[in-house]
Amino acid sequence: MTQFAKVQASRSAFLRADIIVVFIAIIIGMGFTNFLSTGSSPFIEQVKIDTSISALPNYALLSFIRSMLALFLSYIFAIIYGTLAANNKSLERFLIPLLDVLQSLPVLAFLPGFVLALISIFQSNRWGLELACLLTIFTGQVWNLAFAYYESQRTLQPEFKEVSKIYRLSVVQKFFFVDLPNGYRPLIYNGMMSMAGGWFFLTTCEAFTLGNKDFRLPGLGSYISETFTTGNYFNFCSALFVLIVIIIGTNLFLWKPLIAWVTRFRDGDDGKSTAVDESWFLNIIHQTSIPDLISTGFKRTVLFLFPKADIAESGATRKYLIDNIEKWGTVISPANWISTDKVNKIKHSSWLPWLVTFAVGGLVFSILPKLPSFGQSLASLSNKDWFTLIHAVFLTGSKVFFVIIISTIWTIPVGLWLGLNPRLERIFQPIIQNLAAFPAPVLFPFLALALSFLKLPSFISATLLMCVGSQWYILFNVIGGASRIPAELKLVTQIYKFSLWHRFSKLYFPAILPSLATGWITAAGGAWNASVVAEIVEYPGGSLRSEGIGAELVHATTSGNYQKLIAAIICIVVALVILNRTVWRTLYIFAERVKD
Repeated sequence: MTQFAKVQASRSAFLRADIIVVFIAIIIGMGFTNFLSTGSSPFIEQVKIDTSISALPNYALLSFIRSMLALFLSYIFAIIYGTLAANNKSLERFLIPLLDVLQSLPVLAFLPGFVLALISIFQSNRWGLELACLLTIFTGQVWNLAFAYYESQRTLQPEFKEVSKIYRLSVVQKFFFVDLPNGYRPLIYNGMMSMAGGWFFLTTCEAFTLGNKDFRLPGLGSYISETFTTGNYFNFCSALFVLIVIIIGTNLFLWKPLIAWVTRFRDGDDGKSTAVDESWFLNIIHQTSIPDLISTGFKRTVLFLFPKADIAESGATRKYLIDNIEKWGTVISPANWISTDKVNKIKHSSWLPWLVTFAVGGLVFSILPKLPSFGQSLASLSNKDWFTLIHAVFLTGSKVFFVIIISTIWTIPVGLWLGLNPRLERIFQPIIQNLAAFPAPVLFPFLALALSFLKLPSFISATLLMCVGSQWYILFNVIGGASRIPAELKLVTQIYKFSLWHRFSKLYFPAILPSLATGWITAAGGAWNASVVAEIVEYPGGSLRSEGIGAELVHATTSGNYQKLIAAIICIVVALVILNRTVWRTLYIFAERVKD
């Protein structure tokens, strides 16, 4: 090939890459435009869901944008929350039990409060419903991300901490160069599960009804719910096909490029796997000139405003941003405009405790007038109602326990097999991602119909349905933990010819136990969440009914029984606090000891 032909081929590749990236950007921009238009539309009591095929693309884009916005918020929250919990022992004692309680609460515990509160704020448009939907999807995505990032910071190797001290990295530099890169892999792996969690409750969030009130939003979830309810199975299957296309597309254009990029941060990697972890779209991004244009424009703008800025050399943009974040943090720090003596005087002044007391007292006295009506509403429940709710919590807790056992039996060997073999992981990972990302509640009617032919007890059927969506949390965490095992330790087991059992008991299991503990906790939370859609399932020709707190929450929500809904949430919270203080706290302490 001549030099001219090579140049022409290179230009053609760049042009194709630019066209693809611009086309994707246009589609996402159309989705944002539809999202803003839907939120700004006037609020009406009854929303008609268009079940025609022509409405599917618009509805699919709306649901995708909601899920991505919620995922973006989840990442920000998880990084902040995990950093605070991992680096402050006092906060850790409070934040981690709170996180366990929040991630185990079903979405129906959040959704009614979000909807009623935000509708009262945004009365003239539909932004209240949109924000309520976003926050509810957020509650289905964020908790396992926060657990994963917290676990990555707790298991950060001491050598990295020593290096950051030797090079005298500031807090901001240590975060961007040490802490955050160590959390990239668990954040991305659990991000896939979080995305699946958002799709999991899509129909619940977008097709929400409370008593006789209709709070539906146009989207893929409400489309699926409406077509299934009306028996329009052709359009229902078309919506499922569109959902599969979105899931596969998200895997190709988001998760696979991120996984290929994040392999550079694999701890103890021997360098053999990074060369084969590739992504078609990541190569397209490398070929396109758009990132270079954006970077060049940024550099020229900064150099025009600040001629002495040191970002002329290649690859210095990130360092410049980090350094300037730190500089601006120093500029706005109270220590620069209030002397140390004044700060100490404020801390030890006599009026500060009074100010705090009045603030807390004002909050208490603003809540106290509402307590009698709140207590009176709960007092309307009989002892039999409370006993029914406590019994329901026990039944659902038993199902969650069996879900963890059933899932662990197969996920540990499969997760180790894939995590210790990068080539196999690369082959099977897309399949697992797509299976995990598919919203299981959409398949629950067909799975319940199949289980009805087996004549299984409703307790077992509901447990198996809860397994479908919760088992992936354990699998992804086991894969992530196994892939972070240093190559030197694996080489030692080969040199000394450890048997398979000795390798598992002495190396593999202790190494993956912190990640496995995170997987168990997040899987338990996912199972508690799944109970609201697994204990009551309608399918063609019948229904599956299983006693449990999920069924009680559904009954209370559909009937508008706010007293029973609040009582059910109280019972769940008490049970989760007890579990956290006994089971999960002990498990985390044991995992830390075994790892060390």
